[in-house]
Amino acid sequence: MAENLYLHQVQNGKNQWWRYLVGIVTILLIWQVGAGFLIVPILIQNQGNLPEKPEPVSFSLFLLGFAFLLFGTWGVNRILHGRSVRSLTTGLERIHWKRIFFAAGIWMVAVSLVAVVEAVMFPGRYVMNANPAAVLPYFLLGLILIPLQTSAEEFFFRGYLLQASGLLLRNPLLLALLNGILFTLPHLFNPEVEVMGLALSAAFYAAMGFFLALLTLRSQGLELALGIHAGNNFFTAVFANYVTTALPSESLFLIQTLDPLFGLASFVVAAVGVYGVFSLPQFKALAFGLER
Repeated sequence: MAENLYLHQVQNGKNQWWRYLVGIVTILLIWQVGAGFLIVPILIQNQGNLPEKPEPVSFSLFLLGFAFLLFGTWGVNRILHGRSVRSLTTGLERIHWKRIFFAAGIWMVAVSLVAVVEAVMFPGRYVMNANPAAVLPYFLLGLILIPLQTSAEEFFFRGYLLQASGLLLRNPLLLALLNGILFTLPHLFNPEVEVMGLALSAAFYAAMGFFLALLTLRSQGLELALGIHAGNNFFTAVFANYVTTALPSESLFLIQTLDPLFGLASFVVAAVGVYGVFSLPQFKALAFGLER
């Protein structure tokens, strides 16, 4: 089996086991302490709870907290491992920016179709915002801050952790499965887990992590995962958000019922469909081309 160029990037740095142990602990500490300073004022204002209703300031501060995860990952990668940010981004000679926007666009089309199907199957589940103008601040903030949040998660999970796992495992399916499990763990603290139930929540997050890791390994870079994750969260925050969510926002539509089984099934269908689109002759080079 040919060596994966993305996983091979670790060979350009220092890889003793203790560096990854110290690195992971350092990244998580930087993230939690840094984000904590931003979130504590929100908790104080809301008597120890995160706000249940949308507030632009809370929305912004919550997303800004992920800057600590992003820069912590970049910093550890550079200082502890002696590697560049580009080595976390791609195994090829250049970053494929078009892939990011292409993936975001295709995924948003897919989730839009899922939303239409859900609205038709379950009348009354989608309720239009009575004040559409209230969406504008979240649209503008989301354009900047949501890619920050999703990029932070991608560089840590599909970048740092996936490449580290590649030192121990070579099978892409096992690597993607392990990455999906690691991606699931912190997301189990999201408030929607109470509504969805632990089993279906874990299955959903694991499926998403598995899919994004598989795309990263196939394309030998983070670009597709960066685009899909950003497109997914932007669509949720601005176009169709849930009543119960970790990130309340004013969206065009509010989904009244969080249906975990439909959510998991529709994600799998969307993921298979999008992978199929990426594999079409007219898109394959853009999505998976390995020109260096």
